[in-house]
Parts: sequence; structure tokens; C-alpha cells
Amino acid sequence: MRLAVLLSAVVLVACQRTDEKKITTNASAGSGTGITVQQNPPPKVEQLKPPIDLQSPPIDAVRTKTGLIYKKLTKVDDAPAPKRNDTVMIVYTGWRQTTGETFYSNRGKGQPMALPLSNTAPGFTEAMQLVKKGEKAMLWLPPEIGYKGAPPEGTTPETLVYEVEVVDIVPAPPVPEDVGKPPASALKLKSGLPYVVVKAGTGKEKARYFDTVTFNYTAWDVEGRMFDSTEMRKRPATVPPYRQTPVMEELLTSMTGGQRIRVWVPSERMQQSGKPLPGMPEGVLTYELEMSTIEKGNAPPPAPREVGKPPADAQATPQGVRYKVLKAGKGATRPGLKDSVRVHYTGWTTDGRMFDSSIVKNEPAEFSLGGVIAGWTEGLPLMVVGDKYRFWIPEELAYKGAMGRPQGMLTFDIELLEIKMAAAAEVDPAPETKLQ
Repeated sequence: MRLAVLLSAVVLVACQRTDEKKITTNASAGSGTGITVQQNPPPKVEQLKPPIDLQSPPIDAVRTKTGLIYKKLTKVDDAPAPKRNDTVMIVYTGWRQTTGETFYSNRGKGQPMALPLSNTAPGFTEAMQLVKKGEKAMLWLPPEIGYKGAPPEGTTPETLVYEVEVVDIVPAPPVPEDVGKPPASALKLKSGLPYVVVKAGTGKEKARYFDTVTFNYTAWDVEGRMFDSTEMRKRPATVPPYRQTPVMEELLTSMTGGQRIRVWVPSERMQQSGKPLPGMPEGVLTYELEMSTIEKGNAPPPAPREVGKPPADAQATPQGVRYKVLKAGKGATRPGLKDSVRVHYTGWTTDGRMFDSSIVKNEPAEFSLGGVIAGWTEGLPLMVVGDKYRFWIPEELAYKGAMGRPQGMLTFDIELLEIKMAAAAEVDPAPETKLQ
């Protein structure tokens, strides 16, 4: 799992269904809560009477500079209020101001909805910071602040009105005071990225790129909006550093067990295969990472000297895969396209960075030749059990354009350990026996 995964992308989602209406708490689109409302066919939702006139907010309602209008129905003086990155547990009902139609309600469903405020529409994020735990309020959100991004397709922008009760608050990690700007006393990583040690580690050895590490992290944009956090999901990441972006690999391999660091990274450096990660904010990003455990891995082979270019004596297949025999096996049986094989392998990009290896966990990979990249399908039928080949696979036969995959020419060392022949019924008949 890469950080793209880790960053990419990371929003609490809950779904409720009615007979003809789907409501999703996906923060990428929708109304003030990130709810997408499908209007056709007409929804079958229990119509609830609002406690206050939707068309005319009461005279004592509070109006903010952004256009938000809110009126507290109940007040709790000595109670905490949510902060902008917290997750609130709410019971709420939503109406369309123009028609009075109830478009959603989780009242009476037995449990509140978890709503991360860092990923809601700006008006809802603003409003929820004004409603304390245990309080109930009415909210009027004009379309300018009531949608996260564009309004849902097929809908007309309109003011949405909510009755909201804050049942509980799940606090987010505090926003660092120096978010977006490292202090002058910050240390420097080898790449030049500034960092500070927030908590000293309890271990002595740093993680290596082929170890498996378990860690938590939280990330903020330059304005302090949290855009990703395993700490909020209460689900740490467990991955080998080499499967991360180069920046994340450097961070993880600079840490010891128990250590927590804060680092400032320009967003353009948080790329995967030369592409920005989905949902990545722009500007200086601030990360806090805390290393939990380091599980030692097996050292993979070093990158070949000719990783960036096949040598002159390399042979070529009809489709342009270059290869060289590193070790000859015995036997004459070679795998067919419907056979499965067990192999040990390691792969590198042209800059010598390892992106995958079965040797790290000492677990051979098993797969069908019909289910791998074209360069492997082309090259592996050349091998017999015991062979070890080095392949240079052109981008067109590898992962060209695939998000989250290594780009450019790839170099693989592959050792064929076993061939598992396809069942007779799965093998095509010989050409001369095929039916016409």
C-alpha cells in the first residue's frame, strides 16, 4: 500500500439506502455534509416537519460573514465545541428550503453519523464548530458554502436547511503551531527536507528500505486543514518503505521505533511515478509520523550496474524484451501461456530504485502467465526450472500510464522455481487438431 493510498485518498464513508434514493457521506461531492442527493426518480423519504420555518430564519438567528445562518435550539454552556479537523457524531435532518422537502434524516436510526469536518463543505465545517457537544441547532447553508466542490450533477444549487444535534466529538491530532513553515532550528534530511523530532525513539536501529514498518501519520495543508490521518482512522499503516513514494521511503528509513517526527514537504515532491497523488493539496505540506514497530526483512540483491540500459550482448524477443541468462537451469520444459509458475524476482526502475521483490519476505510469487504484464508473458516462456534471467522490459510492455505503478523501462531478475502445468481441459488443442 502506497501513501497515495495512504493519502490518496482517505475519507470516512457511510451509506444509507432507501427504495429509490442513495445517500453517501463521501466528502468529494454533495451537500453541506458531503451528501449526494439523487433527485430522479423522486425520493421516498419520510417527510418530517421542521421545528422552525425554513423560509424565514428567526430574528435572533446568527448570521456570519460567509452567509451561514444558525439558530441554537438547545444550549449547553460547559461543553466542548468541535474543531475544524475533528470528527463529529451527529443526528441530523435536511430539508430543501424552496420546497420544504425532507431529503434525508438519520433520526430514529439508532446511531449517529460520523462526519469528518476536514472533508465537508465549508459552510458545514464552519457551522459545526459553533455547535457544542449536546447542543442542537438549525443551520441555513446558502449554495455558495453549502457544497463541497460543484453541486451534484442534475441538481440546482439551493439553500439547504439542517437540524443538527452533536452527540459526540472525536478530536483530531492538534494542528502544529508551525504548520506550513519549518522553524529555523529544524534539522535536515539527506534530501534537504526540514524536520524536527517531536518524540524521541525507544529503539536504536533505523528501518531499512526492505524492512516492514508499522507507523501512524497525520498530514495538514498550509492552512492547517487535516487531509489525511491514520490516527483518526485508528488503523496504522504496515508496509515496507520501498513501496512508498521516494520521500516517504526516506522519512521511514530515517526513523527508529517509537520515534515521532514532523517534516515539511513541498506538494510537488509527494508524487508517485511522476504524478501527483489523488486529492493532494498544493503548497507546503506538514506531516507527523510516528514509528511503532520495525520487522526485519531479507536483504534483496543490489541494483544491477546496467539497470538503466541493457548491455550490448543482451538478446531480444520479437516484441523487444531484452534478456540475459544469469544462471542456467536443467530440463527442457518451458511454461505455456496458460500455465502457472513460482518465481523469485526483484524489480528496479532505471534510476536503480527497487520497487518490488519476493525475496524480502522470502515468499516466492505464484501466478498465471496470462495474468501478468506483457513483458513477463513474453519473457518467461524462454525459461526452464532453475534458470535465472535478467529482463529489460520496455515501458509499453510494462505499466505505461498505470496510476501507482512504476513507469519507464523496468529491469527484473527472475528465477524460475516451478512450473504448474494447466489442466488438460484448459490447454488449447494442437493447431492440426483444432476444429474448423
